[in-house]
Amino acid sequence: MATLTRDNWTVNYDWSPSSGLRLGSCQYKGIQVLYSASVPFVYVNYTGGAFGPFTDELMSVSGSVEVRDIMMGFDLKVKYDAYGADYQYDHVWRFHEDGQFGSSIVVQGPGEEINGQHTYHVPFRFDLDISGSSGDSVQQWVPLGGIGGFWQDVLQEGQLTPGALPTSFYDWQVVDKATSRRAMVRAGEHDNGELWALQFSGAESWASWGGAQPAPPGSPGSVPSIYDNNNSVQNADVVIWYISHVSARDLIAVCGPWFKLLGF
Repeated sequence: MATLTRDNWTVNYDWSPSSGLRLGSCQYKGIQVLYSASVPFVYVNYTGGAFGPFTDELMSVSGSVEVRDIMMGFDLKVKYDAYGADYQYDHVWRFHEDGQFGSSIVVQGPGEEINGQHTYHVPFRFDLDISGSSGDSVQQWVPLGGIGGFWQDVLQEGQLTPGALPTSFYDWQVVDKATSRRAMVRAGEHDNGELWALQFSGAESWASWGGAQPAPPGSPGSVPSIYDNNNSVQNADVVIWYISHVSARDLIAVCGPWFKLLGF
């Protein structure tokens, strides 16, 4: 596993042609933020069942991770091109010196057809360790109209959808209530996204490596819903899965969640 230290971050990352670019332990200003993070696969289904559905494993022919300088931070960037040009995905992990970070998948397409009549379902998994290996709590922003609102505890595992908020606002957060350190999470504007809050389990952790799925992520019988056991996500070892459901209508699309750290 490679290590990169710069712009207030220490990022451990791993890449292989068969498993994509994954993050290991990541610290911001010397404090643990992530235990691991990954995008295990992309699930693609077609209108009317004309093709597939398919589970695209994120594999590469090209053999390098690009470290790219950006304003006030850096990117880690790879290309998933094992299936050829018609099925290419680009993957960017971005880190800013002020504690913002995120993961984005660029869907290059076009896949099996060129009229945009299919949907990409992209799961992003984040094992956050804001307070160490346990002690994190999940909250959702509840708007009261205008710009007012409050953070409400999410008591049990399950699916969460974003509120009707301006795109500059954050929908969810994982917080260490003892220190007030937090990682706020914002859904992508065009993702049709959802978030699943779960307790860490060994079986759920193995799912982060990918594999064929019987149904789109977020639906019954697929990840991460199969790991929802109604456990508490207060003062727990919390894992979040963010699912983008992206139409191919635009042919080229970008999806993924965005994070902002506070209290570090």
